[in-house]
Amino acid sequence: PIRYGPIELRRTFSGTLESPSRLVVAPKISGRIEKLAVDLGDSVTRGQIVAWLDDAEYVQAVHLAKAELEVARAKLVEAKSALEIAARRLTRMEKLRRRNVASVSELDTVQAEHLGKEAQVEVSRAQVSRAEAALKTAQIRLGYTRVAANWANGGGHRVVGDRYVDEGETVSANDPLISVVQLDPVLAVIFVTEKDYVQLKPGQEASLVTDAYSGERFRARIHRISPVFRQNTRQAKVELRVNNPKHRLKPGMFIRATVVLDRVK
Repeated sequence: PIRYGPIELRRTFSGTLESPSRLVVAPKISGRIEKLAVDLGDSVTRGQIVAWLDDAEYVQAVHLAKAELEVARAKLVEAKSALEIAARRLTRMEKLRRRNVASVSELDTVQAEHLGKEAQVEVSRAQVSRAEAALKTAQIRLGYTRVAANWANGGGHRVVGDRYVDEGETVSANDPLISVVQLDPVLAVIFVTEKDYVQLKPGQEASLVTDAYSGERFRARIHRISPVFRQNTRQAKVELRVNNPKHRLKPGMFIRATVVLDRVK
């Protein structure tokens, strides 16, 4: 029997699934891993602490910085007291000078002493500021012993894709601990030739199939199209966005994407 209906021009492209965002979590300082709180496939929230490093050395550094700050504050109090005594002595000397009891040289000596005490107060204030900065630095470095998974964009939940170390290992600064990937949505990456390239545009609908779910189709939409062609293959990269709320599709899976290039009513 003859059927009347629309006719479509379709193209099927092979490609792979990729995560739109992959974060490698690494410490900012070196140390021994006391606890690693996540494993492969675990869900991770933004800002979650995923590892703890041995912090004994950094706790001691904070205590030392606090002690040095207290010493600097005590010196400032001492300098202010000395300045007050010098100020009272200067006031008395100025009165004596007005009555011609004290000489000019004696007044100059007391004035110089007063200026020296003022300078000592400023030096003590600077030492307090430096001690406060040193304490803040020590506290920041102590905070680095708690390694968090932080990312700027994307959803609030992601999944651990790789785990590179175990508890008890000693790591250096910036050594990878785990990788965290986004699974919803995922990207299907395909490469197209010039002939098909001109018929693609962002927002165009497509369907995906994968060997893992034989006979099932997943809806997708063209997200980004590369403006350049690779010289070795003369193909351009195209990314399709696929909603994956149940995390059934995984990065690395092979897919076949079918795109409707033209339709005639």
